[in-house]
Amino acid sequence: MKDRSKPNYKRTCSAAVILLLTAGLLLFAARKVPGFAEWYSAHVYPIWQGTLGRLAGAAPFSVAEVLCFLLPVLLIIDIVRNRRRPLRVLVHLLFTVALLFFLYAANCGVNYYRDPFVPRDVYASAAFTDDQLYDFCAYAVDRLNDNSAASGGGIAYPDHTELQKKSRAAMQRLGTEYEGLRGYYPRPKFFTGISGFFSSMGVTGIYSPFTIEANVNGQIPGYNKPFTACHELSHLRGYMNEGEANYIGWLACITSGDPVFERSGWIYAWIYGGWELRKVDPYRFSILRAKLPNDVVRELIANDEFWAAHETAASDVQNEVNDAYLKANGLEDGIASYDRVTTLMLLWYTNQR
Repeated sequence: MKDRSKPNYKRTCSAAVILLLTAGLLLFAARKVPGFAEWYSAHVYPIWQGTLGRLAGAAPFSVAEVLCFLLPVLLIIDIVRNRRRPLRVLVHLLFTVALLFFLYAANCGVNYYRDPFVPRDVYASAAFTDDQLYDFCAYAVDRLNDNSAASGGGIAYPDHTELQKKSRAAMQRLGTEYEGLRGYYPRPKFFTGISGFFSSMGVTGIYSPFTIEANVNGQIPGYNKPFTACHELSHLRGYMNEGEANYIGWLACITSGDPVFERSGWIYAWIYGGWELRKVDPYRFSILRAKLPNDVVRELIANDEFWAAHETAASDVQNEVNDAYLKANGLEDGIASYDRVTTLMLLWYTNQR
């Protein structure tokens, strides 16, 4: 007769192996099988988003943040309870790692290889003159001046609950124009307990594939939050390229019809576009810089002071890790892919003229 008092590791190990193999096959197919990633993102990933994403989204707090605290505690409890059976601890750890890796592959990894939001040939053939870059930056400055005048010289940023509602509305509005952005959006979550950790690493937000949640660092200065929320929600729709997520987040902000979100979007347009203009034409950059409304200048200064106060060596390490992570997932530019948004914004601008 089988002794049922003895732990049965075989079933747990088998489940872990199945999860690891399935995750590996998904990532292999995404890399090597033409069309698989696009098919998966259109037909399979929405099922995950509509189930796990809805469940996690129903919680008023970030489930991902809770797991950051809960998993280490559960591990310690497991070690204490099974101190005489270390093999059981290792088996439990193996299963946890396998499950997390599977969730990463199913809800994030495959999507890195889907078709881009803007066709590759359109982006690859895009070329702009310094004058066009200047015109776009001047347009951004004009929009900020209009926004500042309409608001009476400054905007009071709403609380996190209101930002959650408005960011969802902004993305849903954009989804009426772009088919790939249509569908359900859970509310983005604002980190509280671990915000300081992310601030020290220079991170404004993060998408959690383990819970399918868009998370925003709750500490960041006001104008960052609308843009970051929409950026992270674009990842939730399966667009993992950081430059494209920046572009989608920017589009959602400037087309939202909400002055707070429009302000956030145009400040980011100035930051990205102005950075490029400063490199190629410092004189004309300085002319536009002098035309920024005073309240925007104050916000930009406060933003610089915030990040300077939180700067640590960890931020450099995080940049290197993120760069390696992005390159490992097929983004050859690494963290430089964030800057792709400048080209995409210029494409949008020239198409509007």
